Amino acid sequence: MAEALESLSKRERQIMLLAARGLTDSGIAQKLEISAATVGTYWGRIRTKLGHHSRTELVANYMREKASATLDEMRKQNEALQAELELKSKTADQARGKAEMLRRVLSAAPDAILLVNQDGLIEYANDEAERLFGYSSHELANQLVNLLIPSRFHGLHSQHRSMYLADPTKRRMGDHYGTPALRKDGSEFLTATTLSAMKTSQGQVVTVCVRELDESKIMDAPESGVA
Repeated sequence: MAEALESLSKRERQIMLLAARGLTDSGIAQKLEISAATVGTYWGRIRTKLGHHSRTELVANYMREKASATLDEMRKQNEALQAELELKSKTADQARGKAEMLRRVLSAAPDAILLVNQDGLIEYANDEAERLFGYSSHELANQLVNLLIPSRFHGLHSQHRSMYLADPTKRRMGDHYGTPALRKDGSEFLTATTLSAMKTSQGQVVTVCVRELDESKIMDAPESGVA
């Protein structure tokens, strides 16, 4: 699969990325200033290289491969974070000390981290989350996590969240690649995201680690015509 993905032209990669962001073929055509028929031609070429799968499968496979290394690294960081939190929480004597310990650990993390409760409300956002999404931690506090997701995905996200919280030990919702996210200014970007659930006295809390996928080089250099 990796070799096949490398064979995609820059334009074919652009089409895959725009499809991952939720654009229809007509939307892709408008964005790239080409005809819808040309977009269809590119999909035909993509299928020749990657296999005759559905549009959804092609995009999912592409984003999975592009983000696999990122997700591996994020999973390791997430596991280390969980281990550090558990260790320090066992040794902390007072609630205030636990809260300060948690703040220090999460603030130092290289990825955007959100703590989301079982009702979908954001309880905490670290410094990188503020930078990535464009909100201050105060603006995010007690807001639905859907605030950071394009509206067209709200229903699907709520379904997935409910399924995950019903049994987080068996449902690995925790690996997401090419998931669109939404900044305060309304711009969208693709992310790699890992999730892990923690039980607290107030119920389940989900640690959400988010990293932006750097695809700017692909999108910033369009090709012309069908190559």
